[in-house]
Amino acid sequence: MKYSDLDTVFKQLQQEPPRFEVSPRRQELLLKMDSLLCEADSEITPELGEFYRNRVNDIIQEVKSYSGNVPRLWKLYSSGFLLKDKNRTIAIDINEGCTSGIGRTRLVLYKEQLEALAEIIDEYYNTHSHIDHISAPLCDLLGARGKTMVMPQEGIRRWLIEGATPVEEFSAPHVKSFLNYQGTDEKKGLDCAMYLFTLSNGKTIFFRGDIYHRDGFNACMEHIDLWQKKVDYAPLTPYYTSGDAPIAILNEKFSCRFLNCHEWEFTHRKPGVKGPATQCFEELYGAFAVPYQDNRVQFLFWGESIELD
Repeated sequence: MKYSDLDTVFKQLQQEPPRFEVSPRRQELLLKMDSLLCEADSEITPELGEFYRNRVNDIIQEVKSYSGNVPRLWKLYSSGFLLKDKNRTIAIDINEGCTSGIGRTRLVLYKEQLEALAEIIDEYYNTHSHIDHISAPLCDLLGARGKTMVMPQEGIRRWLIEGATPVEEFSAPHVKSFLNYQGTDEKKGLDCAMYLFTLSNGKTIFFRGDIYHRDGFNACMEHIDLWQKKVDYAPLTPYYTSGDAPIAILNEKFSCRFLNCHEWEFTHRKPGVKGPATQCFEELYGAFAVPYQDNRVQFLFWGESIELD
C-alpha cells in the first residue's frame, strides 16, 4: 500500500465536502478507498497507520479551532466520532484504532494523540465494551482530568475504568440514555447503551453501537417514543440479525439523515485475507440506497466532518 495513493484520494475527497445529497464523485472516490483498503494485511502497513494518525491530527486541530454556530461531527476509526456543539466536545466510542485481539497492528494512535484528545474532549460516551468501541488508556487520561465518562457498568468492570458513571445511573439535560443489550429477550447478550443527544439547534442524534437485534432495537424505539423525542441524525451500521432492518425502521419512522458506522473494522478480518472488513463503502451505498436517493445520507471517511444543521 502506498501512502501517496491514500493521500491522493483523500485530497480529492476534500474537494468534494460531504453534504446530505447524492454525490457521484464522492461515491467514486470512496469506492477507490475500498480498493486500497481491501488489500490483504493493509491494517499492518506503516503507510495506513501513518495516514490514519495524520487524519486524527487534522481532526484535533479542526476541533480546537472550530467556533461555528452549527454542531459539527467528525469521523474517526470505525465507530468513533467527535461532536462539537458550541463549547462542548463530545466523544462517542472513540478507540485507539485497530487494536485487534489476534495481534498488533500499526493502525493505532500514539500516546501523544490520546493525550491531545483527552485535552479537547469534555464528555466521553461508550456504547459497549468491545475493543473497537473503547480506549482504556484514553479513559485513564480523561479520568485523571476529571472529564465526564459514561458507559455500561459491565464496561467499567471489564476495563477497570476509574471515574466513569454507569449509564444505568446517568442523567443529563442534553442526552437521554438507555441501557440496552446485544441479544434477544431469550438470550441477552453484551450490555449496550443507547444515547440520544439533543443539540443546541434542537436537532437530535442517535447512537447505539453496532449489531442490532429485534428485541433490543425495538426497545430503543420505544424509549424514544416515551421521551417524546425524534431522531434527526443516525450514524448506523446496516447489520442486524433479527426483525426489520434498523435503516428501514428509522427511515419510515423519522425520515432522518444517516451516516456510516462500523465500516472497515479490521478486527473482523482474518490476517492475510483481502477484501472487506465488516462492510465496505460499496455495501453501504447499497444498504442505504433508499434514503441516499432522497438526499438524506452521507458517508464519511476518516478525518472528514459534516455540519448537523
